[in-house]
Amino acid sequence: MKIHFEQHEQLGIKGLWGQQQNTISAVLYDSRKAIQNSAFVCISGENHDGHSFLEDAIKKGATVLAGENKAILKPLSTKYPDRTFLLIEDARVFLAHLSILFYTNVHRKLLTVGITGTNGKTTVAAYVTSLLNLLGSPAGLIGTTGIWSSKGNIDFEKTTPTTPEAPELHEIFNNFHQCGDKVAAMEVSSIAIEQKRVEGIDFDIAIHTNLSPEHLEFHHTFENYKKAKLKLFDQAKKAVVNYDDQGMATEIIESFQGPLLTYSLDKDSSADVIGTNIKVSNDGTSFELRVKGELFIVHTPVFGNYNVANLLASICTGLHLGFSIQNILLVLPQIEGPEGRFEILKDYGNRKIILDYAHTPVALKSLVTEAKKLTYNRLIVLITGIGIRDKEKMPKMAETVEGEVDEIIVAVDHPGFHDPKEIIGHVLDGFSNRYASNIHTGQTRHEGVLTALSLSEENDLILLTSGCINGAQLVKGEKIPHSDKDIIKSYFETDHSVYDWNYAEA
Repeated sequence: MKIHFEQHEQLGIKGLWGQQQNTISAVLYDSRKAIQNSAFVCISGENHDGHSFLEDAIKKGATVLAGENKAILKPLSTKYPDRTFLLIEDARVFLAHLSILFYTNVHRKLLTVGITGTNGKTTVAAYVTSLLNLLGSPAGLIGTTGIWSSKGNIDFEKTTPTTPEAPELHEIFNNFHQCGDKVAAMEVSSIAIEQKRVEGIDFDIAIHTNLSPEHLEFHHTFENYKKAKLKLFDQAKKAVVNYDDQGMATEIIESFQGPLLTYSLDKDSSADVIGTNIKVSNDGTSFELRVKGELFIVHTPVFGNYNVANLLASICTGLHLGFSIQNILLVLPQIEGPEGRFEILKDYGNRKIILDYAHTPVALKSLVTEAKKLTYNRLIVLITGIGIRDKEKMPKMAETVEGEVDEIIVAVDHPGFHDPKEIIGHVLDGFSNRYASNIHTGQTRHEGVLTALSLSEENDLILLTSGCINGAQLVKGEKIPHSDKDIIKSYFETDHSVYDWNYAEA
């Protein structure tokens, strides 16, 4: 694509040296991926300054170089006069708008649904996607569980766990459009909002699930975290809000100017869509659905009150997009949730094993509450400390399960560059008696899963919480492949009458 840079005010260009127009073949922020005629944008992070890699990108063929440091850019423009050097006001804003320009505003050819909230983003995104596909409106999904078009999984290596960086995001939108998708449902994290990854996108619908403390290692204060979430609704045409949330629902409802639908599990609320009289069985959940005064009886293959709430968010989305409640009701029994969210595995030694990504105290409490509604002998729960998240919440995970379950295993997810023993220690600090006989530890998730399985007997319920990001554990900057399901399958295919501690990974 050939771009005359001075003609695009949205890019925020403060200075230009070299060629005023140039052809670009890709938009990049990682110099290692630079190719012939690519545009390289210098992003500064905690550990690296993109300006340090300018010449690396040039040597690999980058012809457009953009950054915020004039003292570095201007001298290089003399050395490489055939290139375009751009001094920009905000590198992340530039990266987002250049990506939009490069992919010719493809996001506007889709209906975009952005989901934010501390818990439930992944499940709501999956329910929205499933619902719309069932209703005949092909939809793609972007989130923690990967990239999915209406035709299936897209093999796409994300550089972030939840919301992709702007160039990848708009490339995915382009893939969706080429697949014939009409809707893109995506998780939008607070960090992604602050890092301008969704800059320039006017979402057709923004959904808020709930708010509780999280990501304080990045935002530092809960108020900053909330402000980041609220920004999504400044760039949305319609909104869906969890009426029951005390974190920020009121702020959205009072300030949002466009069409807004609310949902609730409280029969006495004034929400637009209400789910009540919830009854859980081993094959799903039944409840009464009220939509603006009309009453319907619903049975769906979802588990947990919080997932009924997540389902209500998707129903609101369908209504916003013009589908009738009658058509929505017809497909709810076929709704599909995401992998690893209250996912019940029943084929292992007459045990029930539930995989769930619950990684905050609030989510863990809700998960345990719902799991206890099922039938079982003993409840065995794996909780983890997460090395790449704020450590303040780790002891709260222990407080949440103490006295509520029969056996507790404390392990580590994504230690990063931290010592696993130190992470486990932070979690153990939350127990009133860290040396209780029903508390066990494992320095890796692999070891933790094996310990949980080894403690179990027939008719027990094993709850494996938290989990992987894109099928890997993040250890010292590396992605180490990991699958709970593979570990479980291998365990039950081998003789495990005596637990071999040497098998557990150190």
